[in-house]
Amino acid sequence: MSAGSPLVFRPSFAQRGMAVLLFAGSWLVGVRALAQILERLPVLRASLKVAAAASEPTWSYWVAIAAAIGAVVAGGLLLIATLICVLMVEGSQVLVDELGLSVEHNALPAPLARKLGAGRLLWKRISRVERSGPFFVLRGGGEPGQSGPKDPTLRFLMVDQLERLVLMVLERSPNLKHGD
Repeated sequence: MSAGSPLVFRPSFAQRGMAVLLFAGSWLVGVRALAQILERLPVLRASLKVAAAASEPTWSYWVAIAAAIGAVVAGGLLLIATLICVLMVEGSQVLVDELGLSVEHNALPAPLARKLGAGRLLWKRISRVERSGPFFVLRGGGEPGQSGPKDPTLRFLMVDQLERLVLMVLERSPNLKHGD
């Protein structure tokens, strides 16, 4: 690797295509479920009015309405999470140079990208490489005796040639701690 040109690791076309297909499928299922819930709400409302007029208990109808609203909110949050994940896959790249590596999430706004794991770590600052849920995680804090700003925790979902990237991190990080 020459001193002036960093290596760039990005998700492959197949990985990005699979992420987009999963995203599109979840949105189609989510929109269909939302349509069915909205279709049933007028029936629940009419049944609630009939039960109230007949002086029957209406708590079961209120529970059904609350469950439908809860399902819409939960489904909306899940759909937003899938959007963030597809943007992370589509806009992520890991840059490796002589000094260290950096993770970028270009498709996300900068504050959200930093919160989700964008940043830079020097080789001597990397202390752990691990898997946490769907993320590959690189933790900072590897150089003992250093004080100053807290090192970022870098996260990314997937890249092409992941094995090569992990081997580079293992070879170049002198303060890497090996755990179970």
